[in-house]
Amino acid sequence: MSGALARALALVWLAYVLPGDRVVSMLADARAGRTPLHIEAKLQARDSSAPTHVAIDLHPELGERVSDDRGGRWLLSGGSASGRTTAGTKTPAPAWIPDLAPLVLRHESELRGWLAGAGIDLQQNELARCGDDDCWVLGTRQSPAQAWIEKSGLELRRVVRGKEPRAVFEQWQDFGKVRFPARIEIADDSGAIATLSVESVSAASLAASDFTPAWVQTAGSPKAR
Repeated sequence: MSGALARALALVWLAYVLPGDRVVSMLADARAGRTPLHIEAKLQARDSSAPTHVAIDLHPELGERVSDDRGGRWLLSGGSASGRTTAGTKTPAPAWIPDLAPLVLRHESELRGWLAGAGIDLQQNELARCGDDDCWVLGTRQSPAQAWIEKSGLELRRVVRGKEPRAVFEQWQDFGKVRFPARIEIADDSGAIATLSVESVSAASLAASDFTPAWVQTAGSPKAR
């Protein structure tokens, strides 16, 4: 292939950008059957007092609950771009707790609401390389708020929210019948705040009664380090 033809094809590729609204609709369609999940992960954190293992229950509508190997427990509300903590053994919640809601939200209205809350402009979209793959960049790389979505598999790869820590979701793989990132990093301009190495992901049976302050209050006493 000549250099001129390659450049022409590259320009055509770059010009083919779907509207952000359409990308969100496709993402919602791809997640229509998403079920609640239970996640086990090892944790490495900048905070030397952080635990080394966490368990996360993640529900597309009800939110996220996190427990660690030191007796800590936290509830995060569902569908909130701020990942607002509603209850916890310590408040505010530690910086190492990831907001995983954007990985499982399955209704278009909820996805739109989360993205709007994160300040991501769906009227702006571009294509960019994310590792060896191509990503839609909702908000575009010039914006302080961005969501990177891998083009072919519609997998969320990165969320950038201005001055807040960014989240990077890497090494997507199959955990049984569930596809999920094996590595999750929360980082700021100084580097990684926390890295979760996911060990297992499985479907879970969760109800509204599992996401109440009572669950936090039944936590055991935090273990001394």
